Amino acid sequence: MSLQFVIGGSGAGKSYQLYKQVIESSQKEPNGKFLILVPEQFTLQTQKDLVTMHPRKGIHNIDILSFLRLAYRIFEETGGNDRLVLEDTGKSMIVKKVMMEKRNDLILFGANVKKQGFIEEMKSIISELAQYSIHTEELEKMKDVAKGKPLLNHKLTDIMTIYQAYEEFLRDKYINSEEILDLLCDVIDDSSFVNDCDICLDGFTGFTPSQYKLLSHLMKKAKSVTVTITMDESQIHRNQEEHQLFYLSGKMVEKLTDLAITQRIEIKPPILVASENGGFSYRFHNSRALSALEKNIFRYPYRSFTEEQDDISITVAKDPMAEARHAVIEITKLLREEHYRYKDIAIVSGAMEVYGDIVKRELELAGIPCFVDHKKNILTNPVVEFLRSALDVVTRNFDYEAIFRFLKCGLTDFTLEEIDLFENYVIAFGIRGKYRYEHEWQRMYRTNYEVDLEKVNYVRERILKEFTPLYETLKDKNSSVRECITALYDLLCTYHIEEKIHIFVEKFKAHGEEEDKLRAKEYEQIYRMVLEIFDRMVELLGEDVLPLKEFKDILDTGFREAKVGLIPPSIDQILVGDIERTRLKDIKALFFLGVNDGIVPKANPGGGILSDAERQLFADNEIELSPTKRQTAYLTEFYLYLNLTKPQNKLYLYYSKLDVSGKSIRASYLLGKINKIVPKLKIYDADKKSREDELLGTDQGLSYLISILRDYEGEQPNLWREVYHLYASGQIKGRISLDRVLQGVFYQNYEQGLTKEVARKLYGETLLGSVTRMEKYAACAFAHFLQYGLSLEERQEYKISMPDIGSLFHEALERFSKALKELGISWHELPEDVRISLGERCVKEAVENFGNGILESSKRSAYLATRVERILQRTTKTLTHQLQQGVFEPGSYEQYFSHADRYLNLRGRIDRVDLYEQDGKLYVKVIDYKSGSTSFDLMNLYYGLQLQLGVYLSAAMELMKEQYPNHEIHPAGVFYYNLEDPIVTKSSFVEEEIEKKLAMNGLVNASKVVVPLLDTGFRGEEGELAPSTKSTVIPVETGKDGSFTKRSSIAKEEDLITLMDYIKDLMHRFSEQIMEGKVRHNPYRAKNRNACTYCSFQTVCGFDCKVSGFSYRNLKTLNKEEVWNLIKEEDEFFGKDELDTGATEGN
Repeated sequence: MSLQFVIGGSGAGKSYQLYKQVIESSQKEPNGKFLILVPEQFTLQTQKDLVTMHPRKGIHNIDILSFLRLAYRIFEETGGNDRLVLEDTGKSMIVKKVMMEKRNDLILFGANVKKQGFIEEMKSIISELAQYSIHTEELEKMKDVAKGKPLLNHKLTDIMTIYQAYEEFLRDKYINSEEILDLLCDVIDDSSFVNDCDICLDGFTGFTPSQYKLLSHLMKKAKSVTVTITMDESQIHRNQEEHQLFYLSGKMVEKLTDLAITQRIEIKPPILVASENGGFSYRFHNSRALSALEKNIFRYPYRSFTEEQDDISITVAKDPMAEARHAVIEITKLLREEHYRYKDIAIVSGAMEVYGDIVKRELELAGIPCFVDHKKNILTNPVVEFLRSALDVVTRNFDYEAIFRFLKCGLTDFTLEEIDLFENYVIAFGIRGKYRYEHEWQRMYRTNYEVDLEKVNYVRERILKEFTPLYETLKDKNSSVRECITALYDLLCTYHIEEKIHIFVEKFKAHGEEEDKLRAKEYEQIYRMVLEIFDRMVELLGEDVLPLKEFKDILDTGFREAKVGLIPPSIDQILVGDIERTRLKDIKALFFLGVNDGIVPKANPGGGILSDAERQLFADNEIELSPTKRQTAYLTEFYLYLNLTKPQNKLYLYYSKLDVSGKSIRASYLLGKINKIVPKLKIYDADKKSREDELLGTDQGLSYLISILRDYEGEQPNLWREVYHLYASGQIKGRISLDRVLQGVFYQNYEQGLTKEVARKLYGETLLGSVTRMEKYAACAFAHFLQYGLSLEERQEYKISMPDIGSLFHEALERFSKALKELGISWHELPEDVRISLGERCVKEAVENFGNGILESSKRSAYLATRVERILQRTTKTLTHQLQQGVFEPGSYEQYFSHADRYLNLRGRIDRVDLYEQDGKLYVKVIDYKSGSTSFDLMNLYYGLQLQLGVYLSAAMELMKEQYPNHEIHPAGVFYYNLEDPIVTKSSFVEEEIEKKLAMNGLVNASKVVVPLLDTGFRGEEGELAPSTKSTVIPVETGKDGSFTKRSSIAKEEDLITLMDYIKDLMHRFSEQIMEGKVRHNPYRAKNRNACTYCSFQTVCGFDCKVSGFSYRNLKTLNKEEVWNLIKEEDEFFGKDELDTGATEGN
C-alpha cells in the first residue's frame, strides 16, 4: 500500500507520464489489476488515449472508470445497493411534491412553491447537503451557528422541514446519487475488485468529503494509489493561501497525505514531471510565449516574456457575432495555410448560451464541421411538445392555443391542409371549450372560399374521440398518478409516436450531414427518456392522487430537468465548448471568445437560498459546503489557467465592445494580466481587417462576393474578379450555386401583366365591385389583383376590428333612423328623452345581432359596446343639431344603388340621403358615416384614391331623377361625418366646441341659395349670405363682406357636375385597364404616405424599391385650383395609357 503524487504544471505531461507508466506496468504484470479513475465526462477520452498509446492497441487489464461507475461495478459484485438511484429529474419531482405538501408549514418558502426556478434552487441545496454528508444532526448544528440571525434561522428551519420530508420519502426505497459513495464505503470491504490493484486518479481538481472517505478505503485495499496534481513543482512544500492559483491542488495533497499518515500508508516521493524531463515542457515545445504564459499567469511575482511573438493575440470586435465571424476567418487560414486539421482547433467561451449558436452558425456558413459540447434540453423536442401540449389541451379545456400547439407539434396524423382549414374555422368563431367540440359545427363565416364543413367536423370529431380518454382520466379527481401516466402513454400509442420517431431517425441518418447525425442521436434517445420519466413518476408517486395542476407541474419539472447528452459524430471536427465543462485534448490552436467583464469571470448572479455571507459563516465554523462566491472566483482562475494553457501553438483571445443587446461592455481583467506577461501581444481590430481575409471559406466567401457585386459599380477589383472565376469554374463549391447567387444579385422585376383572356377568366366579362375596389386599383394595381383577382384575404378572426366597429355604428344608426320613421317623428322635432331611450334600445339590438355574441365574450368587448352606445348618443345628438340647423330631412337610409357600363357593374349603399324640395326643385345632400377620422381631399379624389363621396352623389342624383321625374335635381353637397365623441379642453362653451369638432367635412354647392338651406345661420338680407359666419355644421365660412373664405370647401354646381362626370370616366378607365390585364406593382407615394403602409399584402407581393424594376408612383402635390383645372381638362388625362395622372416613378 502506497500513495504517490505526479506533479507538474498544465502541459507538463502528467497524464502522459502516468498512462505510460500504467501501460508499461500492465505489460510486465499481465495478471495484475490496474484502475484509472477520472471525472465522469473524461472517461471516453481517457479510454481513447490509453488505446492509442498502448503498443497492442488494447487495455485488457486496465479499467477506466469514474467514481460512479466504480460504485456500480462493486455493487454488481457485492449486491450492496437494492435501492433505486434518484437522478436530478426524480429529485425535482419529489422536491416539488414535498414542498406542495409542506407549504403551510414553511415560514419563508411557502409562497415560492409554484416558482420553477425556486424548485431547482431547493433541489440544488438538497443535493449539496447530501454531497457533503449533512443530515438532521448537522443542520441542527448549523442552526446553533445561526442563532441571533432570524432570517438565516428561518431559512434553515424551512430547509430542515423540506429535507426531512424528502429523506422520509426516500427511506428504504431510493438513494440520492450523491449518497452512492457513502453506500459504497459501507460495502467496499466486502469487494475484491480493488484488492491489490494499482489505482491512478487523473484530471481531478479536488474531492468532496464522500470521495475522500472512499479514497481512505481504497488506500487500504489497493496495492498503490497514484494521483496527478496540477501544481508548480516549486510550490509542493509550501502552504497555499486561498487566493493562490494552486490552493485547491495544495489542499488536495494535504488531505490525501493526512489520510495516508492516519492509515500508516507509505508515501512515496512525488514524481516531478518537468524535472524528470530536464525542465522540458511536453506541450509547449513549439511556443516559448505559451510556455511563459503557463509559468507566470496568476502568479506573483511574475516574469514578463519580452521577445517578439505571434502565438498569442487579442482581437477586439463590435459584438459577439463579429467575434465569431473573425474567429472563423482565422480558423480558415489555419486550415488552408498551416494545414491544421479540424480536430487541432477548439473554441471556448464562458457564455455558451450566447456564443454557442452564433459560433455554430458561422462555422456552418464556412463549411467547417463542428461539435457544440453541451447537454441539450428536451423541452423543444416534438415528443415532449406533443405531451406538454396535450396536457394543456386538458388543463386549459380545449382552448385555441393549446389545441393548435398540439396539432402543429409535427406528430399528429392530420395533414397541413386539414390543420389550416380547422384553424381558420376555430379562429373565425372563437371556439374554445370541450363543450363546443361535442356538438356539430354548422355555421359558415364570410370568406371568398368554400368552407368544407365535412372536413372541419372530421378533424373536430377525431380530436374529441382521441382526447376523451385522457380528458376523463385527468379530470377525475380520484385518478392516481399511475392512471394519469397510463392515459398519457395510451395517447402516445394512439398516435404511433414510437414508430414516427423511428422514421425521423432513419431520415436523419439518410441525409448524412453532421447536424442530421446529431439530431438522429437525439431522437434515438428521446422516446426512451420520456418513458423513463413516466416510470420514475409512477415509481415515486404511483398510487398518489394529485390535483391536476400539481400533476402537470411535477411532470413538467421532470421534462425540464432531463437533458440529452450527445457524442461527437466524427473525430475530425472543431470542438466548441465551455471553459469549465469541456475537456480539451491535444489541440494546437485555441480560440477563447467573450473575454469580457461579466463573462470572465462570470458575473455574480446573486441570490441563491444561502447567501455568500451565510456560507462563509458556516465555513468559519468548520461546516463544509460548496465553495463561496469568493472561493468560486479563485476556482475560476484555476479553470482559466487550465484553458489558457491547453493549446500547443496558438492562443486567440477575443472580446466585444457591445453585448448582444447593444449595451457597451468592458474587456476582462484577464487580458490586462496576459498583456503584462506578454507585452508584445498582437492586438487586432476585427472591424479594420481587410475584406480579402473574408474570401476564405465556401459559402462565407460567396456571401461576401455577393455584397461586393452589389456595392461596386463598373469595374470590379482584380482580386474579386479572380474569386468570381474560382466559384464560376467550380474550384470552390458552396452549398448555393453561383448561378442562383447571380440570379438573386442581378434580379430585375419584369411585369408583362395578364392577357385579356386570363383577365376575363379571373374577373368574368363584367367587373362586379364597389367604390372601394376602384380605390384599391388606384392605390396599387397589383394589390387589386391579389385581392380581387386571386381572392386573397386576411384570416377571419373572432375579434373586434375597426371595420367591425364601423359596421356596428352603421347598424345602430340605421335602426335608430328607421325607428324614428316608424314612430313618425322628424329629426327636427325629436324630443331629448326619446332620443336617449331610442339610442339605448338600438345599440342593444345591434350588439345582440352582431358577430355571434362576440361583444359579450370579454370585458374588453363589453367595454367597446358601452363605448358604441356613448358615441351613438353623441352622434344622434349632433345629427339632430345639424339637421335642425338646416331645412333638409333624411329621405333614405342605407340607400342601395347600382350602375353598369361596358366593363363595370358598380354597386353600393349610401348611408344617408337628405332632401329638400322647393318650387319644383329638389336639392340632394349625401352623408357618409365614418368610424375613423376621414377628411375629404380633392387631390386624393383626382388620383382616384377617394372616390366615394363623388360616386354616392352621382348615384343619389340618378336615383332622384328616377323618383322625381318632374323636378329639377340639384346637388347640395357631399359630406363625411366622423362617428366619435371628442374630448375638449375646459371651456364655458363645451357643447359648441364639440359641435365644431363634429362638423361635417366634404364639398358644398357654392350657391347662395343652397348654403342657407344647409345651415340657416347663413341667411342674410336680400338673398345674400350672412357676413362673418362660421358654420358648426358644414365646412363653410364667410368673411366680413359675406363672401366665402379660403377655408370654405365649396364648388360651383357646374363644377360638381363636371366632378361627377370625371369620376365616372375615371372608373370606366380603371375597369378597362383591369380587364386588359394591368396588374403592375405601382403603389402610389404622396408626401409622407404610400399605398404600402397599411397594405395587408406586404408579405406576399414582393415589392422592394432596392430591386430593379420596382418603384413607387410618386403623386405630384396639387392645390385645389390645380386639381379643378386638371379635372376640367380630363380629355388630356384620359388620352394616357396608364393611371399615373402626371405621377413620376422613383424609389
